[in-house]
Amino acid sequence: MKKTIVVAEDNDMVSRALVSRLECEGYEVRAFMNGEAAIVWMESNPFDLLITDLYPVLNGIKLIHEIQEKTSVTIPIMLISVTHDKDLVDGLLKMGVSDFVPKPFHLEQLSLRVKRLLKLNSSQINNSIPLSR
Repeated sequence: MKKTIVVAEDNDMVSRALVSRLECEGYEVRAFMNGEAAIVWMESNPFDLLITDLYPVLNGIKLIHEIQEKTSVTIPIMLISVTHDKDLVDGLLKMGVSDFVPKPFHLEQLSLRVKRLLKLNSSQINNSIPLSR
């Protein structure tokens, strides 16, 4: 069964590059230009990983809170951003973000990190879930 990855990224070029790379690696990818649209989809569809920019329309922090409030299962979250605020990144990692990837990034490196997160998560839970249970 294919793993489903949700991408919430407001930069169309970055989003298209992520979708193309991840689909080539065999993942099902759902891309959204903002966190609000991603949440609507995630509420009724199972997914295995969220990759979000820190500042889409509904910013990454609010999106992370929504996921954590609506599910009791830990869904891995990869945050991608141009931020250089170490305290902010540390706080997000403490809040439950699984990985932080600074922009710009190499797609090969991001792919390896995605595989690692999905492998770690599959050892903890066996199937993907929608946000609302």
